[in-house]
Amino acid sequence: MRKLKLTDLADHHRGPTFTSVLPGHVVERGGFRVYAQPGFRTHDEPGRHVHTVPEVFVIVQGSGAIEIEGVEADRFQAGDVVVFEPGEDHHLISQGADPLVFTWMHLEPVA
Repeated sequence: MRKLKLTDLADHHRGPTFTSVLPGHVVERGGFRVYAQPGFRTHDEPGRHVHTVPEVFVIVQGSGAIEIEGVEADRFQAGDVVVFEPGEDHHLISQGADPLVFTWMHLEPVA
């Protein structure tokens, strides 16, 4: 897992290329989520939640804990960019007063 700030991203991003986060990768798919419930935990299905590709979360609003392999590894807040590596069991847990709002993206290597 890596954590950046939105201000760390280069200002040249256009389209699906995400070169300043993971050089040589593009966005395969993604989405936008809003969760008003305090204590919300992403990917809260039974078992491990992993991907074969990197996953990037851009935190628009809210704050909370980053969980890796079942253990709190870090904290997040609005303006953070969190990159989970392939194979990492990962979750975000909303712990702030504001609703958790984020975008997510699965990246794939450029062919």
